[in-house]
Amino acid sequence: MAPVVRMISLVNRIITLAALTTIVYFVSQVQNGLSKNKPPFGWTKDTVFDIIRTSDESTFSCLEHVGRADRQIWDKRVDDEPVVNAFLFAAHYADGTNIEIGINPEFGAQEKAEALRFANPLGQLPSLLRAGIHRFSVHMGQEGFHAGTEQVIVYSGTADERASYNHLEESLFHGSVHASLDEDHRLSDGWKEAQASDGQFLASYAARSPEREDLAETALFAFAILHHPDRFPPADTEATMRAVPHRIEYIRNLFPPGTPLVYSVADAQACR
Repeated sequence: MAPVVRMISLVNRIITLAALTTIVYFVSQVQNGLSKNKPPFGWTKDTVFDIIRTSDESTFSCLEHVGRADRQIWDKRVDDEPVVNAFLFAAHYADGTNIEIGINPEFGAQEKAEALRFANPLGQLPSLLRAGIHRFSVHMGQEGFHAGTEQVIVYSGTADERASYNHLEESLFHGSVHASLDEDHRLSDGWKEAQASDGQFLASYAARSPEREDLAETALFAFAILHHPDRFPPADTEATMRAVPHRIEYIRNLFPPGTPLVYSVADAQACR
């Protein structure tokens, strides 16, 4: 009987260990706010929804050429951050925000036209987002836009493509969230609690990089629901609100409905 007893004991220990492993895994999933529910969207940064329209009012006032200077700008084409002697422009906005627009010298005589094409749609962003962009840089090419604290970097070929289906403004919104909100919000306790409470992601792109992309991916559709519900299909509104209701509430506090999206940040500057 002794071997049988030992065998039963061994089996019980294996079952107990398996159960504990399952419990630990489940708890870790809950703590991380993860879910096996498939996100309803692949990504929002390349959405086909025209949430911010070209015809929307812009706070852009004027563009001032301020000369040339060396700027170290990340360039996906070379996977490096080279120093370029950029053409520099100061874009001034009616709410007192100002953005340095740096144009790669590869554009030659087209530098002002390239700066202007971005200056106006940047003026269609909420003041909260525009105020955090200190540097906006433009390269040639068709790489994906990217952004970090206080800066956004774009590629003219990609901008052409996205403008062709009315999505340049939405891409700039995504980048501006990285530039203006990430530092204070993407790793905040409140955002993490909202992630855990929702238990899933809005987009697969966010699920692959939750600490880096979840806020920017969620913010655009939440903004549409809160401020332009007529521009966002009802079925997609329902899918978004079902997937991330707590994160929508978090973003509601950043862009409260019924309050102006554009407000005075400082005294507006005139171009010289």
